[in-house]
Amino acid sequence: MTAKKKPRKGSAIEDVSAKVSEAKQRALIQRTTEEIKEAQLSLFDLAPWDDDMRAMPNDYGRSALFTVRNKRQKRMAYEQKAIYHYNNDVLITFTGVELRADDDELVWQQVLEYAKRFTVGEPVYFSMYQLLTDLDWPINGHYYDKAEASLTRLQANAMQVTSPRFGLLDSVSLIDKFKIVNRGTKKAMCRVEIDQKMIYLFAGDHYTKFVWSKYRKLRPITRRLFDYLASHREPYPLKLETFRLICGSESERAAKWKEQTKEACKELTDSGLVSSTWVNGDSIYCERAEQI
Repeated sequence: MTAKKKPRKGSAIEDVSAKVSEAKQRALIQRTTEEIKEAQLSLFDLAPWDDDMRAMPNDYGRSALFTVRNKRQKRMAYEQKAIYHYNNDVLITFTGVELRADDDELVWQQVLEYAKRFTVGEPVYFSMYQLLTDLDWPINGHYYDKAEASLTRLQANAMQVTSPRFGLLDSVSLIDKFKIVNRGTKKAMCRVEIDQKMIYLFAGDHYTKFVWSKYRKLRPITRRLFDYLASHREPYPLKLETFRLICGSESERAAKWKEQTKEACKELTDSGLVSSTWVNGDSIYCERAEQI
């Protein structure tokens, strides 16, 4: 009879630590928005990430919230539109102007970086010059207008998010409030407030961290591929058609979409954000990097 192996002490400690951490996270999820405000919790308290990293809730990474479409195509305006999500038990409905991975996704992630150490719901100030610099966008009038338009879209929307993890989050905006103060002067600043309910989407380690300098250089389709893959510790094969839905793409030619996805896989592998990703048949496969 073979004796059972004793579990490693380190492994047992890790298991206990994980359970304690999970219990704490669940307690935070159960707090009301008012309690979160009174406790002066920040995103960093709940979901810390280094300053050279950025972060995204897994529920957004697995959804078609940020679309990949032709820049020349006019953005759609939605009224309580059901947004595609990879998990059938998560429902997101969206009201507002279509958000795209090309610009809105990056702007939102950078705003979260500015806000992460402030109490959720507290005003955060930054200059448009600072935002463009951190996005690695050119400093000119076109990109100032592009950034301001993106901030406006991120504020002028409302979502309902239903998940078995936290129930129903009603009227969630990616940015709760936004305005430019002292417009037209050298002291012009953006004033932004993050929706207090955003904290629930990050709670329980249900978010992904990634290296900003690599991530922001990726093409939109490649970033959306990474969003999905990075939201899983061990990504299952992803059907090409499912990936198309996650991108919100209107591509109708399967062969062309497959070719675009192969190019995205190569770009993502070359970036070093994953060890390797490739297309085989009608599915995408991935080997995660140890550190993303």
